[in-house]
Amino acid sequence: MKKTAILCLALVASATAFSQERVIRMSEAPSKTYNIAEEDGGSFWCAIEAGGGSTAMEYKKNVAMLSTTYTGGYRFNQYLKVGAGLGVIYYPNSNNVRDTKYHLAMPLFLNVRGNILSEEIRYTVPYWSVNVGMAIPDGFFLTPTVGLRIGEKRNAFLVGISYTFRHFKAYSDYTENYSGALLKLGYEF
Repeated sequence: MKKTAILCLALVASATAFSQERVIRMSEAPSKTYNIAEEDGGSFWCAIEAGGGSTAMEYKKNVAMLSTTYTGGYRFNQYLKVGAGLGVIYYPNSNNVRDTKYHLAMPLFLNVRGNILSEEIRYTVPYWSVNVGMAIPDGFFLTPTVGLRIGEKRNAFLVGISYTFRHFKAYSDYTENYSGALLKLGYEF
C-alpha cells in the first residue's frame, strides 16, 4: 500500500514538474499573416491640427491668426499621403486688414504630406506637408509645413512650423498678398 501511494505521489509530482515547462513544438512554421493597418501599404489616415501665428509684413498691417483643421485622406506609403481638409481660422484683429466684419474664415484645401525619413526604426521622424486651397471669404492660400512626427506609424503627435501665403480682400477693393508664420500642433492617426 505504501509503495502504491509513493508511486502515485511520484507520478503526480513529475506530471506537475513537466507541466511547468513551456516549450511549444510546432510541426511547421506559420505562414505570414497580413494586417493592412500594420503594413506600409495604402489605407485611410486623418489628422487634427491646431495652430497660431501672424503675418509678417514690413510695410503693411499684420494680422494674427488661430486655426484648427481636420484632414483625411489616403496613405499610399509612409512617404506619400494625399487628402482633403477643412477647418476654421480666427483672426482676432482682422478689422485692421480684411474688408469684412467677420473674424472667422473657413479653409477648404487639398493636402499632400509624407515622412522625410523612414519610420521603421525611429520613434521620431521629420515630415513635410503642403495645404493648397481656398479660405471662405478670403481667397487662395498656400501653407507648406515641416516638422516632427512623434509616435508610432498610425498614432503620432505632430509639431510643425509653417509658412503661409494668403490673399485677403483689402479695404482698397483689391486683393492683397500676405505672408506669415504659424506654429502647428496636432495628432495623426
